[in-house]
Amino acid sequence: MISTMKSTLSYLKKLELFKELDDHKDGQFFAVADQRVKNHLPQWISFSPNIFWLKHPEEDKNLEVFGNAVEFFLKQGICRSSTIYAIGGGATTDLAGFVAATIQRGVNWVAVPTTLLAMIDGSIGGKVAVNMPQGKNLVGAFHMPERVMICGDFLGTLSESEWVSGKGEVLKYAFLSREIHDLLLRKVPIEEIALACAQFKTEVVERDFHEKGERVFLNLGHTLGHAFEFTLKIPHGHAVAMGLRYLFKVMGNDDAFAEWEQLAKALQLPLEKLELGSYRNFDLKSFLDYLEQDKKKSGTSLRLVVVKSIGNCYVEEVAMKDFKAKICAHADFKNS
Repeated sequence: MISTMKSTLSYLKKLELFKELDDHKDGQFFAVADQRVKNHLPQWISFSPNIFWLKHPEEDKNLEVFGNAVEFFLKQGICRSSTIYAIGGGATTDLAGFVAATIQRGVNWVAVPTTLLAMIDGSIGGKVAVNMPQGKNLVGAFHMPERVMICGDFLGTLSESEWVSGKGEVLKYAFLSREIHDLLLRKVPIEEIALACAQFKTEVVERDFHEKGERVFLNLGHTLGHAFEFTLKIPHGHAVAMGLRYLFKVMGNDDAFAEWEQLAKALQLPLEKLELGSYRNFDLKSFLDYLEQDKKKSGTSLRLVVVKSIGNCYVEEVAMKDFKAKICAHADFKNS
């Protein structure tokens, strides 16, 4: 089965979503699901024999659990005409999508994201992967979901940490899109902002599925962000918000940093938790070593996404040694 470069994006209320799922309960319903949302799903799903439940999705996003999931679905009789539903946050959709991409050389999958981060990022775009000890998402594939079903009612189940993580990724979109930037400053309901982010990414991915052009801009803030995520053990979107902050500071982009502060306040992000000085466990050597694992590295250079103005970004190749020197010379890193 060949993955297409398009998926259908649907916004559903909870009752509408449940009806969609109920339409499949009499057949073979296969799913990878986060155990934490079990009580927020139709009751029949709890008793379905074909659900591969994840207790700790981020920790479970590895090759061992991937192998267990593949074996589970094969034993349950999955075939090439089957569909795997991914119900949970970004780690769940990443793992489920990778299982779908590889089992029987590829089966369809449908994403049902239950966190803000997954609704605007992880479930969209067809990048599916598992983590390795050397870094995040180092083993994976491109396999577009047949459909992404966004249900804003799940947002009421989120912890404070999950909210911050989702908002950190929203912050990135505000630099890529003037429309999202303005929605954010007008403080419209988060569901409206989430849908705008999801639509923005969907359109970018349709134009550039394999990241040969503009899709690279979606990596804004992620070079430093992934390094913060790995060294500080903080949620992805939280790390992206920090990655943006320190990219602008290290590169001396004062205008972008001023925008960052305005947008972060509009999102009611905890600014003190986005400062490096708040983390006593920060290890500069581990941070710099992790940068060497960046997937956007080209030889001895990094391909950094840089903000010129809102909605206007470009890629700048920076020598790795020069970028590391800038980091080491910056007061926030020197004093950490």
